[in-house]
Amino acid sequence: MEIFKRYRIKKRYLFLLMAFTLLTLKAEAKYNQTCIVRYTTEEGWSKKYTVDVTFISGTELNEATNSYKYSSYSIYGVIFWGEGRASVIKISNFLSCGSEVTKSCITNTYGDIKGKDQDDDEWKICVSDYCY
Repeated sequence: MEIFKRYRIKKRYLFLLMAFTLLTLKAEAKYNQTCIVRYTTEEGWSKKYTVDVTFISGTELNEATNSYKYSSYSIYGVIFWGEGRASVIKISNFLSCGSEVTKSCITNTYGDIKGKDQDDDEWKICVSDYCY
């Protein structure tokens, strides 16, 4: 069983490294912004973190990761934490992005952008000066 855990960790590391490389090289249908984010923990909401978030369409994320594991009709927020770690957050808010993610479709929102990551943790992403 231990060998499967190691394989899964190495596979995840390779995936995140590949995703990071492709996301930084490809400049289509994505938007980067420094945001304030929080996520759920067993005790409630985490402290606030100021991080760079890459907003990207599911189609572009699938192309960047050479996979089909992301919904083509969804928008994702990707946060790279370093050392091959990333949070991929599927946005649950309605955003008027269509198939191309732009600054205006991300910043023209009211309140926090909400979503869930690959571990099913809930996230709040604040893209404005007023965070809740």
